[in-house]
Amino acid sequence: MPQRYSQATVNNFVKGLITEAGELTFPEGASVDELNCDLRKDGSRRRRLGVAFETSYADSSFSVTDTSLVHTGEWTNAGGISGKEFLVVQNDSTLYFYNKGSLPYSGAEETFNVDLTAFEYSGSVGAENAKCQFASIKGYLVVTSAALDSFYIEYNSGTNTINTPVAITHKVRDFEFIGDTDTYSTSVAEASTSVQRKYDTLNVGWGERNVGRGLSTALSWWVGTQGSTYPPLTHPWFSGKDADDQFDPAEWEKVGSGNTLDGNGHFILNFFSMDRSAASGVAGITPDVEGSRFKSATAFSGRVFYAGLDSAKNSGNILFSKLIESEKDFGTCYQVADPTAEYANTLLDTDGGVIKIPECVGIKLLYSFKSSLFVFAENGVWQITGVDDVFSATTYSINRVSEIGIESPESFLSIDGSPLWWSRFGIHAFSYDQVSGQASATNISQTTIQTLWDNIDQEVKEKVVACYDGISKRAYWFYPDKGETKSSKFNNVLVLDVTLQAFYPQRIEDETSGNTYVVAPTFYSGYGSEPLVRDVVTSLGDDVVTSAGDDVVNTVESSFQSGSPSVILLSRNGATNKLTFAAFTSTDFVDWGTAAYTSYAEAGYNFIGDLVAKKNAPYCVVYSRLTEEGFELSGGQYVAKRPSSLLVSSAWDFKDTFTTGQQAYRLKYPVVVDTNNLDNFGYPEEVVTTRLKIRGHGRSVRLRFESEAGKDFILLGWGMIQASNGRF
Repeated sequence: MPQRYSQATVNNFVKGLITEAGELTFPEGASVDELNCDLRKDGSRRRRLGVAFETSYADSSFSVTDTSLVHTGEWTNAGGISGKEFLVVQNDSTLYFYNKGSLPYSGAEETFNVDLTAFEYSGSVGAENAKCQFASIKGYLVVTSAALDSFYIEYNSGTNTINTPVAITHKVRDFEFIGDTDTYSTSVAEASTSVQRKYDTLNVGWGERNVGRGLSTALSWWVGTQGSTYPPLTHPWFSGKDADDQFDPAEWEKVGSGNTLDGNGHFILNFFSMDRSAASGVAGITPDVEGSRFKSATAFSGRVFYAGLDSAKNSGNILFSKLIESEKDFGTCYQVADPTAEYANTLLDTDGGVIKIPECVGIKLLYSFKSSLFVFAENGVWQITGVDDVFSATTYSINRVSEIGIESPESFLSIDGSPLWWSRFGIHAFSYDQVSGQASATNISQTTIQTLWDNIDQEVKEKVVACYDGISKRAYWFYPDKGETKSSKFNNVLVLDVTLQAFYPQRIEDETSGNTYVVAPTFYSGYGSEPLVRDVVTSLGDDVVTSAGDDVVNTVESSFQSGSPSVILLSRNGATNKLTFAAFTSTDFVDWGTAAYTSYAEAGYNFIGDLVAKKNAPYCVVYSRLTEEGFELSGGQYVAKRPSSLLVSSAWDFKDTFTTGQQAYRLKYPVVVDTNNLDNFGYPEEVVTTRLKIRGHGRSVRLRFESEAGKDFILLGWGMIQASNGRF
């Protein structure tokens, strides 16, 4: 019986790695396995470039050891200057700063730095043992860490320096009754009044002196006229004013308030050390000390929000400052007007305060976007929004949008406003309701790479660090090998192309000899801001000078393009033990100049629509893009620059072993070297087409595409002729 022929065409092999599909349901365009490829939006697949140090790279002024904690952040609009951005590098207990607008990037280390040990508190685990988080607002940088008292930094553009960093004192109003409130609706003899009752009485406002009774306070007048007793705390003292506007206990007693307690909050206390005795003058009250510090801060709605305390009492508390007018407001986390005052006691929209989410445990990250503040904790995610999309101290709502929390705050990414994060169960993303604006979480790894993700050791997941390329729309997660002993070493990369909705893995190989490795990733947009000095001249073009003969100049900040957008790899230079910068730029296709790596991709199971009949594939035609960029002299001979090689092998049915690879990048036409223009390769076609014979037979076939050492490839796609017998 004659064979039946059919064709299979694959021209969009960029769906990424899929581990959650069966052999019979595998999606077209996806890979069963792959490594070190670069998926492109035009449907092609390219070998990733090698990791190499930046051109004209420079070493840092400081050393990086195998035990160093290295972490990065950003300071945007430093000094209030648009486009002025610093890369902040935490190396153990010191912050270093790099101007993101200067080339080479590794040579842009600033002369100023910050010693974090100056902000350690009693009981701190040590600045070198906790990663900082950073928030930029009004040109200042606010720094938080579980090991530090929060502080802020101010940048002076005129002198390119920073002022001495200043600790932030977080102050709140005391809205807590510290005594036995069950007895507060009745009076009590002064002699038997506890220090807690005395404090609570003053905190309700009974220490007010403007009562119309000379130098007496409301409390002293009550005690002196009511048989040395303390008043019930059921309603404010000023509800007992008489016709002469004087406090009169008899008038006060005419007001019926049942056993409802009056509002408090007269005293403003240091949140981390509530010394009520010092504030009130009532001796004998044990200070209420908070033993942990904020892990996270973010700017939102013109304020700074703080969270992330490791304490049973305050774990779910989020402090927020009043609307920021100056740096003095960073710690003003309270209602400005005294709530116990007779007049001007109203909570204002612009005030600070405390948001309490009792069920929230272990806040690790705060993230703001548009009109929402997202609270990422160990046991879920909460969304805080204001009424009519405006947050204020008087009106806001709290909504739990996910019961899946975050594992590591460094795994978090904002994809143009849409958060991505790693939990204990997978990789999650938000979607937003178009009407209400409420967010809901989805596990995006569950139907794609969940098996790959599950196979990453839990200890490794806790060390993952994320980076987002906002130009190419790609998310990168860097993580170490299992059992890695170096504190900040990353070999593995998981990439998500947001546009293609495709995951794919990469791996950075170690030097063949030496100790160079990646310690942190960051993204450079390629834009920056630098001072521009302009000479001042008259309208006639004459130079303007001072009476002393000094030239008059005008210095302004100028924005400019500093380079190409790219993911920069902060790296430990093993030769010097210093920090320098690297990137995926090597066209020699080795990492660190010595370490070879392999790029490959295995296509899915191709049944050509027939699960029963056995088939063979007489021919496969592979399409590749020309990569050669001219010639160069090497050893007295002209050799092509950036040549390609693509090896194709096959496996029938469900076997794991592939045939020996065949070369699928074969130039059909001879190339003549133009010695007058070595940048011209002179090949007549941009696409290289190669026909291969595929041996073997079976019901399905898989193809494997693999690199050759030192060479590039750009796979566009392939077509396959398949023949099947009528008799199976």
